[in-house]
Amino acid sequence: MVRAPPCHGGSCGFEPRLPRIFLIYLMLCTMLVCAACARQSLDDFLEEGEGITRALVIELKQVRTRDDLLAHAAKLQQLFNALVDVIIRAQEFKDLHPNAQPSNTYVNEQIMGDQLRVELNRVLRMEGGREVIEKTQEEALNRLDTFEQSR
Repeated sequence: MVRAPPCHGGSCGFEPRLPRIFLIYLMLCTMLVCAACARQSLDDFLEEGEGITRALVIELKQVRTRDDLLAHAAKLQQLFNALVDVIIRAQEFKDLHPNAQPSNTYVNEQIMGDQLRVELNRVLRMEGGREVIEKTQEEALNRLDTFEQSR
């Protein structure tokens, strides 16, 4: 991976790199909207993913300092891994049941996704926040990358 100096460090012409959590967020939203999957149906996966997203928001709201973030890092890592588990299982379900559709329209996933984005942005702006968050999601993202490459 190549890193460029920050955009505010001089006119380098690069936009700042979006943290990889936004990839999870986008994939989750995509999965929730088009697959809304779960163990028995797409609705079950949607509910499970929404619950994990809610837990991530709650955990992130408790973070006020870098020390708080370090104290919550293990739990955040666990939740990121759980979220990737749901994404992978939902995609596998969708692959086996290509015509499956969610039975309900879910508004909560948009609300939870927005809340997650707000909290992640807040934590990422903390000094050292980006590095800690990227470390907590590294294992989950590697698993997700491996899954996607194996398809």
